[in-house]
Amino acid sequence: MLGAGTVINPLIKIITTVAILAAVGIFIVKPVLDTTENAIDSVNQQVANGLEQGQRASDSAQLNSARSRAESYANSIQATWPAASREINGCVKAAGDNAQAMDACAELGQTLVHTVQSDRNFALSYADSLTAQGDAAAAERVRDCVKDAGFKPAAMERCRKLADDLLFG
Repeated sequence: MLGAGTVINPLIKIITTVAILAAVGIFIVKPVLDTTENAIDSVNQQVANGLEQGQRASDSAQLNSARSRAESYANSIQATWPAASREINGCVKAAGDNAQAMDACAELGQTLVHTVQSDRNFALSYADSLTAQGDAAAAERVRDCVKDAGFKPAAMERCRKLADDLLFG
């Protein structure tokens, strides 16, 4: 038997179910999803802010470390080679707050203190020995070489070799 009750009752049940599901989606699921999305966005923003602050702190520490190293090299060489100390300090001043430039100043200081200064000291000492031996012209050649070499490692090494050759050759 087909009647109005047999078609309408299932249809009302289907419409009621669809309406309830739509209401649950609109009034419960959508707000929960929106709240979750907002919470995730907030967490992502906090993580990004934390990473940015950490990077700034790391950059600042790197800058301060490089500045400290460069200034330490400048101070250590001040008494024996004031011009080199001024060169390092000038580099530090020019670098300002640029961490990469400050690293270059620290590297310059390290090179001058640990490499160039040794060759310079030997060359000048040998020049003094040449003067003591009565060879003022050879001593002057060595001193001129040292003056011309400035702060360049390879050039200063050539001066040391020249002094060595003139004194012992």
